Amino acid sequence: MKKALAQNPNMLRTMIGLGLTLIVILSYAVYGATIASSYYMYHTTNESVNHDVNNQGLSPDNTTQTWTFTTNRSTTWLNVTIDGVEIEDTISVGVSDGVWYHHEMLGSEDADRFSCRQTDDQGFEEYNVCTASKVHSFTAESAGLVIMRGIVSPELPMGGLGSLYADSLEDAEEDSSELIAAYNGTRVWTITLESSDEIHPSEYSPLVESTTHELEKVEPFTINPVTEMLWSISALIGCFAIALVIPLSIYFAARAKERREEQVRKVALDKTTQQE
Repeated sequence: MKKALAQNPNMLRTMIGLGLTLIVILSYAVYGATIASSYYMYHTTNESVNHDVNNQGLSPDNTTQTWTFTTNRSTTWLNVTIDGVEIEDTISVGVSDGVWYHHEMLGSEDADRFSCRQTDDQGFEEYNVCTASKVHSFTAESAGLVIMRGIVSPELPMGGLGSLYADSLEDAEEDSSELIAAYNGTRVWTITLESSDEIHPSEYSPLVESTTHELEKVEPFTINPVTEMLWSISALIGCFAIALVIPLSIYFAARAKERREEQVRKVALDKTTQQE
């Protein structure tokens, strides 16, 4: 490095100038990508709806009871609650059209590496994933309250906020409307309770709650370009500073060594002059 600097005294200025030029160019690239994003955010309602269930009666042996209810809007979450069940009672929930997604850990605070957007047939072995089926059943392991949770349409924004890529705001509005409309249909659901004991006609009363979505607005995805540019400049400056630390350290160490050697030679020369 010392020899290189001696042969080209402008190399240090060239390195610093090149680094600053790259910082400016890359910062402008980040800024341009920030203000010209093609991603859009669409907001939907996230309304909780309680459904009335229709009692369809008991089986001839009074060990099976059936209820029905209907959903007619774009739906994500579905909760079915039955209180007072006995051990080994089986609850089944089925849909008339399509499938829905269920897992016993869905909605649980103890769920570990859980996802309901993938299914078992896609090979996500490291996740607890939902099962897609027309009918899901659950057998009570203890007496009391049983809650079956499921997702009807995992493609919809379950939190009321989703994103998509589009060429313009008009295209984003059209695409988001089509997405909501694609899952907006009437479905008839059937709840079945099977028990080993006799069921009385008014003994159970299922509670059904769902979350529905309607499109509210679509807006471009935006972030603060000034803040992002400052962060990018800081990151670039840090990277180039690290890259320049070693050569600059060698350079300044070499310069300091030269000054010490010159000082030693000057002192020796002065002594020789005084002796003469």
